[in-house]
Amino acid sequence: MKAMIVSDFAVLRSVLLQMLGICLVIALFMGYVMGAVSTAAAIAAMIPFTGLFSLAAYDEQNNWERFRLTLPLTRRQVVFGRYASIALLTAGSLALALVLGLGIAALAGLLPAEWLPESLSPSENTPEMIVGSTVGGVSVVAIAMAVAMPVITRFGMTKAARIVPIIVVLIVAFAVAFFGNGVQLTGVLADLVQWLDTGNNYLFLAAALAVVVALIYVTSAFVAAKLYEKREF
Repeated sequence: MKAMIVSDFAVLRSVLLQMLGICLVIALFMGYVMGAVSTAAAIAAMIPFTGLFSLAAYDEQNNWERFRLTLPLTRRQVVFGRYASIALLTAGSLALALVLGLGIAALAGLLPAEWLPESLSPSENTPEMIVGSTVGGVSVVAIAMAVAMPVITRFGMTKAARIVPIIVVLIVAFAVAFFGNGVQLTGVLADLVQWLDTGNNYLFLAAALAVVVALIYVTSAFVAAKLYEKREF
């Protein structure tokens, strides 16, 4: 598994350097327009998702995925190594997003009030809100990856690009059917937002999300391992 992690990050080295530059530009411009909360969430979600599809695309280049199976690696090690790589990348993006988000908020606090847009007001960019939004952004993309990775593992990137959108549409359709015409969902979201605006509930929700997402991600890894063992090349 360690060999897979080293290999994945060697592949992603140039991509990550590019993403770091992009994130700094996004933090500069998006932070001013949309505030530290939204910026941190966007950066936290963008990096791991880009990394996942970059790795999946590289697997199909020059038949690397087939060649890798000739190495002293079991299929389970390949899958668990890939999941570990993405988990480490996600943790790194979370840390980077928090640093940039809190840095933007701290910098905004040093500027004259008349220079600040409403999106950067201290009341709208508290540390609790930045942490909550960042963990929320990571949680959403982690669940999306937990859905996509077993499909990519079983069918490859090319076929998965056609299958994953269908799965997403079906999930949305079931959600709409469950919540009716959207009125119920709107009410639930409104109640959640009102609850989050009190005390330290942002941090509580962040911790709860982290636990739930971790369980979903681990479950996805075992499902992907089973599927990969049955895959024929």
